[in-house]
Amino acid sequence: MMVNIARTLLRPVLAVVLALGGASGADAQEYKWNMPTPYAEGSFHTKNTRMFAEDVKKLTNGRMAITVHSNGSLFKLPEINRAVQTGQVPIGETNLPAYGNESPFYEIDVVMLLVKSYDDALRLWQLSRPYVEKRLDEQGIMPLYVVPFPGMGMISKGPVEKLSDLKGTKFRAWGPAAVRFAEQVGANPTVVQASELAQAFQVGIVENTLTSASTGVATQAWDYAGYFIDLNCAHSKDTIIVNKAIFEGLPKDIQDAILEAAETAEKRGWEWSKAENDETKATLAKNGMQVVTPTPRFMDELKKVGDALAAEWEKRAGPDGTALLQAYRQ
Repeated sequence: MMVNIARTLLRPVLAVVLALGGASGADAQEYKWNMPTPYAEGSFHTKNTRMFAEDVKKLTNGRMAITVHSNGSLFKLPEINRAVQTGQVPIGETNLPAYGNESPFYEIDVVMLLVKSYDDALRLWQLSRPYVEKRLDEQGIMPLYVVPFPGMGMISKGPVEKLSDLKGTKFRAWGPAAVRFAEQVGANPTVVQASELAQAFQVGIVENTLTSASTGVATQAWDYAGYFIDLNCAHSKDTIIVNKAIFEGLPKDIQDAILEAAETAEKRGWEWSKAENDETKATLAKNGMQVVTPTPRFMDELKKVGDALAAEWEKRAGPDGTALLQAYRQ
């Protein structure tokens, strides 16, 4: 027992030593990082992350090697932020709305119907970035880049034409904001990670969820659900984060290489996401799912829910939240 406790306490320290290469000063020093991601191997986010890691390796002439661990195999989504903060891993791919209980600013992207397009999503990120960065900095974390998911819709076993169709259903939530949405519409939320989504549907734990068509394709939603309701009600963002102290301990040329690869990955990811927005819905339909345009009634009802959730978010976020929403709504 004492040995296990000692190993647990030493993990963050060892991670920092390994992340910094175990030695200092030498230009030829090699650095090896482990990078957890919660998304499936087939997700465009994971593919983009692997390309980011390859770019870093090329730009550093092999001195920096980032090993990507997909599908929550190293750390699950709820654990990644903390793992990076404590130095258990130097870098991670995550979805900040999962940590909405730590700060409401982490879930601004998923306030229902606040954004309705990629242009909206970009503008909201530009305005909210200083608030998000400030709160991450307080945890010793810095964001490297963000990439939006395609517009959020609803995967469901059965048709959903009005809000009351969700009442009493088993709703898969990916974080606090989704839990609050489920409570607003009278559904019964259960937090399930993307890596466990297909199994949760198949065994009857959940029967609907808010997510993108991209996640639907990555998890082969046609094997467990019949409908994708194309709500386009939010653009949740994939965020690559790094432990600030570990990053700043790297040689300047490697820091610059990581930042250059991050900038490339962000540009590539946004364009890739836009392409995925249409392609993945076509793939769902090709494999037998019904891709449905929501009824006007359903959208009107969702707008009322979104307004209520935005007001609740603003109250939790305080004066900074009010300032952000005012700037965005101008």
